Amino acid sequence: MKKFLFAMLCIAGVQSSSIAQEITTAEITTITVEEEDNFKWYFGFGVAVPGDYKINENLRAAGMPEIEGAMPELTIGYTVMQKKFLMDMEFNADYIDKKTSTDRAKGVVAGFKLRGHYVGYNNGNYFLSGGADLSYTNSTFSLYTRNNVVDLENLNPAAYTGHINLNNDQFYAGPSIAFGAFQQSEFPMRLNVGYEWSLINGRWKSEFANVDNTFREDTQGRFYAKLCFLF
Repeated sequence: MKKFLFAMLCIAGVQSSSIAQEITTAEITTITVEEEDNFKWYFGFGVAVPGDYKINENLRAAGMPEIEGAMPELTIGYTVMQKKFLMDMEFNADYIDKKTSTDRAKGVVAGFKLRGHYVGYNNGNYFLSGGADLSYTNSTFSLYTRNNVVDLENLNPAAYTGHINLNNDQFYAGPSIAFGAFQQSEFPMRLNVGYEWSLINGRWKSEFANVDNTFREDTQGRFYAKLCFLF
């Protein structure tokens, strides 16, 4: 009888251990899936408003097209979101192309941004968060006379004029907010809005020439608003 009871207890213990292992495995799988769902890529588009560049005064005096105060911006990034916190890492690119009858200004502003937010409201489908951004941008502008002609049989650069290339590096920081919608749908989206102040300013320089009388864009702020789609 004692052997029978001992055998029954052993069988019951093995079954309980098996059930507990299955529950634990299911819980781990669920947690893993939930954690994976918190890591997403996103792309976005919107507008960046860097304000008035100081170099516009020089461009105006030279009769050249001025750098736009607002530029279209494209973004691709990676977000990590928990219940109360989110962090974004994203790459941005702005583009301008402005011309007159005789001259043209083209430019690309490429940057990298880190964003940290506290999620103040989140009901699973909608959320509102706020925090701060830290950004780096490189602005590259080409100024040139239109209708230039290059002769491939004469590629001596000394034979051609009418082109100026300038670039500038800046670091920004400032507050931002985000509003997320349809987070439980197949097409979750988010609106990011922020304003940044320039903290570290590089002088205007050129990869193709020495630059005299250079200066820093040290009074510039930057506003942005972008609609982002997660996938």
